[in-house]
Amino acid sequence: MADDPDPYASPWNGNQYRPFTELMALEKLDDWTFRSIAKPFSPSDATAAYGGHVYAQAVYAASKTVNADLVVCNVTGIFTLPANTNQPLTYHIRRIRDGGMFATRLVDVIQREDKGICFSCTATFKREEADHLNLQERANLSEKYITVLKGKNPEDHEECPGVDSPWFWQNLKDHEYKNNPKFPGLHCTKVDMRAYNEPRPLLERRQLQYYAVMGDMPSLRQDPNLHACTHLYASDRNSLFSVTNMLDVGDDYMQMASLSHTVILHVNPDGMNAVKRQAAGKPGTGKKWFCQEAWATRNAVGRTLHESKIWDDEGVHIATTIQDGLVRLGPGTRGERMREDFERVMRERESGSKGKL
Repeated sequence: MADDPDPYASPWNGNQYRPFTELMALEKLDDWTFRSIAKPFSPSDATAAYGGHVYAQAVYAASKTVNADLVVCNVTGIFTLPANTNQPLTYHIRRIRDGGMFATRLVDVIQREDKGICFSCTATFKREEADHLNLQERANLSEKYITVLKGKNPEDHEECPGVDSPWFWQNLKDHEYKNNPKFPGLHCTKVDMRAYNEPRPLLERRQLQYYAVMGDMPSLRQDPNLHACTHLYASDRNSLFSVTNMLDVGDDYMQMASLSHTVILHVNPDGMNAVKRQAAGKPGTGKKWFCQEAWATRNAVGRTLHESKIWDDEGVHIATTIQDGLVRLGPGTRGERMREDFERVMRERESGSKGKL
């Protein structure tokens, strides 16, 4: 996936294939302040930034303020304002505690001082320790989801859509899949779950997505937190859209936004390695695919609860995610308005004028 010019490219966002290392790169302003360099992805190819970028990069910035042997194990973030892809993200970090085994940081993210904080998180980092009791739910995804996975590898599934809603799927088909916004940092594919989901009650439905890091990575020893951040970055990919699809209201939302997002990483740094291992003494190379298994557990009063487990390619449960999201349903839906705006922009770009949402 090369970063080639195309008529759908946007100068105001980061919707181009880009290595994860470049996407997360930071400019150091002082010991406790960092600024983004690459523009974030925008799901609808507009200027609203993908929340997973802010989430992961905030943690990566915080990792620059802890000892090198400390690796993130728990993050809770609060989204307070939409981030804009046209403006750099500035990460202000404060020390909460440095202990013998754990260190905790608070990160506030600002784009414009007059607008205030757009995202805040607490991130806890931990030293590696011996594993004396390791228990997890046994799960064979290939067997559990045989109706949708049989005979397919992760890369055989379709690339994740920029906006995972029925109106967007139809738009992609109408344009022969040429206008799907390019997602930087990770290769992401989405499993077509219809055969599994259709006979099941709404809250028993599931969505599977695969991801693998894009581009070369430093070794795990050199930068374990960058490897960990690949999972944080992936964890928010189309999360609330997948909930509305599982609940059969994919185009019926008036408002949608992440409110809070928690990721708990259950493994030592070796379990977060984003690349395949090679022989001893050699760097890891090649795609290592992870799977996010997601579902909805509660929907009421304009909010929904998205949960997921992240599995590695050997069936190890490496992380759990919990997201509280705003999803308001009703007439005159946002999905319909987004469809009309997106189609207008695509027409303008195909005619040579750079349309903008």
